[in-house]
Amino acid sequence: MKRTSIKGTVLVLALLALASCAPQAFIIRPEMRGASKSGINLNGKTMAVVYLTGNEANSNAFNASVADGFATRLEEDYFGGAREIELFKMEAVPGADYSNKDTLINLVLESGKDVVFLFDLPELGSPIVGEPTKVTGKRVPADSAYVSNVAMTFTTKVYVYDSMNKEDKVMGFTGSKSITTDIYSDGKTSKDRISRSSLKEIPKMAEKAGSLAASSFLSNWIQENFFVIYYDGAEKAWNTAAGHAYSFEWDKAIEQWMTLVNSKSAEKRACAAYNIALGCFMSGQPGLALEWLDRSDKDMPVSLSKELRNKIKQYAGR
Repeated sequence: MKRTSIKGTVLVLALLALASCAPQAFIIRPEMRGASKSGINLNGKTMAVVYLTGNEANSNAFNASVADGFATRLEEDYFGGAREIELFKMEAVPGADYSNKDTLINLVLESGKDVVFLFDLPELGSPIVGEPTKVTGKRVPADSAYVSNVAMTFTTKVYVYDSMNKEDKVMGFTGSKSITTDIYSDGKTSKDRISRSSLKEIPKMAEKAGSLAASSFLSNWIQENFFVIYYDGAEKAWNTAAGHAYSFEWDKAIEQWMTLVNSKSAEKRACAAYNIALGCFMSGQPGLALEWLDRSDKDMPVSLSKELRNKIKQYAGR
């Protein structure tokens, strides 16, 4: 989760009554990771990328690099660039159906990850070599005085299984695009030789293709509204915690609310537990957040509880 400035976005509401000791609330408006363009929500989930290998060296080189580029782009978005997504190589079996759910479930179990992406063997087209163009604007060696653009089409399939998705199904995506590279020559080199030279650039081209393919699985950021409850004029911890929550200092806010969960008032216990649930959710602990909401509802259902519960389940993919 990331947040934007909340200056001018605080709204104070009386929840139960206008009495001085009635609970009140203010709104925080953080930006939250929503489901990706693919419809899959990867927020807070562990991931693995598996790629198939076969008998073709070019195909294997392409798949290894496209998987690496794909994983790297996801790591930049979901993990701040840290190497958190494991890559696995698997030898393809002729005639096997890699979109089969049992296959993906086995990969989830073997990898220990929540989500597995499986790249099937790609279909690579033959390199298409453009006419050589003289390099201008700089002094270059004679054997690199001309440049030819080489394009290669490819089709790749990726299967995704999210073990935390209640729909419990494999999702398949197919993409067909063209990757390009520039090959330098003396202007007299045959297209056949340039074509062969371009094959050495497959890993570099495939890595870019993998990064592009990952764009469908990157986060969509959505601005949301959440309510923080406090009691004005009651125990000092309420206002102290509210200040920390306003600044998105959730650990400090939770520490204050924890001193209030054993209040003699069932209402205050419920409100403190609700706030802790919100704090846990904002800290990336949706499971613990739901446990605190259960405790809040047990003491006294808070009117805001149902909405928070629904949002936790929505963003956690439960």
